[in-house]
Amino acid sequence: MIRALVTAGFLTFSAVIIWLAFWFGMDTPRGQLFVNLGTEMVGIVITVAVVEWFFERRRLQNRGRQLAWDSLHAVEHAVWVWQGGPREMDTDEVLGVLNAVGLEDPLPDFTEGLFLNIGTRSRRLLNNDPEAVSSLRGFMTGLEHLARLSSMRDGKTPMPSRKVGDILDQGTEALAKALGKPTDRHLSSLIRYRDPSLESQERRHFGGGSQLRLAGSEHAEQPD
Repeated sequence: MIRALVTAGFLTFSAVIIWLAFWFGMDTPRGQLFVNLGTEMVGIVITVAVVEWFFERRRLQNRGRQLAWDSLHAVEHAVWVWQGGPREMDTDEVLGVLNAVGLEDPLPDFTEGLFLNIGTRSRRLLNNDPEAVSSLRGFMTGLEHLARLSSMRDGKTPMPSRKVGDILDQGTEALAKALGKPTDRHLSSLIRYRDPSLESQERRHFGGGSQLRLAGSEHAEQPD
């Protein structure tokens, strides 16, 4: 807004100078001076405005790309906690894992909370930073898919695991396209360490199994 006002102010000033040139007469030395000065100022203002626009556009694209990477990394981490697999997965592996999500795969509160945070953050980005989001083609589509996760606790019944997997699949594919990452699905049968059991989710999320935490809590409750 400030840039637009400054540009408009200089253009108005240039127009006044050119008008003075006509008022003094184009054939007079003073008129020629004013017309040369006015046209020179118009050229400078337009050049600066165009360069500034390109810089602003590049800044928004860089910010949009960084936000897209942050969103994709958040999805990769949450999917790893939920389904397992290698700690560092590319998008084709993430899509392969999501394609294998079963109807009965457990979705505990702590894993559900990861997905809920992803959905809430995606909705906030759409509402609070639309210029940066729209600067990267396809990023908005990915966020719109992921934003659906923000309502996964709104209903009376939990969102089915397969539906959560489909939402994540669509969001991951859109983010991968926006960032130029592979979108061909890796065969889930070839992905090592996949284990969506509750115990494995606890170990990946908390860093230890439930039995270890239970033993630790019982030890802490024992009197000295």
